[in-house]
Amino acid sequence: MPLNKVWRPAIEFNLTEHCNLRCTHCDHASSILPPGFADLASFTRDIEVLSTALQAGEIKFVGGEPLLHPQLVDFLKIAKELQIAKRIILVTNGVLLHKAPTELWELIDGMWISVYPNIKYRFDWESIQHLADEHQIFVWRKETPEFAERSLIEEIRSKELVEMVFQNCNLAHLESCHTVYEGRYYMCAPSVWMEPRLALHGTAFKNRESDSVAIHGNPNLYEDLDNLIRRQEPLEACRYCLGSWARSTPNEQLTKKLTEEFLARQPEHLAELVDPELIVPRTFTDQNRPGLTRPSGESGS
Repeated sequence: MPLNKVWRPAIEFNLTEHCNLRCTHCDHASSILPPGFADLASFTRDIEVLSTALQAGEIKFVGGEPLLHPQLVDFLKIAKELQIAKRIILVTNGVLLHKAPTELWELIDGMWISVYPNIKYRFDWESIQHLADEHQIFVWRKETPEFAERSLIEEIRSKELVEMVFQNCNLAHLESCHTVYEGRYYMCAPSVWMEPRLALHGTAFKNRESDSVAIHGNPNLYEDLDNLIRRQEPLEACRYCLGSWARSTPNEQLTKKLTEEFLARQPEHLAELVDPELIVPRTFTDQNRPGLTRPSGESGS
């Protein structure tokens, strides 16, 4: 095992692939994917092996909606036991928070509540803050009136544009939404869901091998993870994504009718989907790319 582990500010794990909300332009495609629950035994195996080569500041349990998973507490216990990250963060829309078990608050270090327009809650925010204070954790109420319209239906055929999307993508390089999913480690969350999302639009697309690293049976896990973080060439998924260049659009909830229209809609002109104010080309190098190998002597615990 290497003396130093690959370091990430945060990694993500999807407890569910579906959600109790149906937000348009969800990066995880949770509004249109069928129900899916993460398997506890598979998660345990993945994290046990991954922790031999990687250490994270945070592990974020996301979805879909993580509060839908009946074994949520068990996942949190395993994450705490295996210590792949210093902190455990729950990312939720908060709709089911009034049903959350008390033990949940004892196992997490923070909670990110995404607040979407016109969603009703069956709790008061003062009570949530009281629980957070009682357990000495932070709660971030993140108002989210808009979503980035980054996921495309039609392929970007310009090689230069695909490269610029990748080089300027905050998701892959800055926000650290690297994702553990079904025995593989991905560089960004949208790349995990690109294949099933495009399949719903009738597009055959494969990126599992090219856009991720195998966690199991991989004698070069440390090197492969390090190379993925230092990667300079675009992901296959970048051909169907605008990354940080995407314009923002008001979020709304998809009804059954709107879902059918959403899946059948004709793609807009690519230029109309790009926010010109966000186009500030840059190139990530080993000097300015965050989350590389931890320096010698820095503790990983």
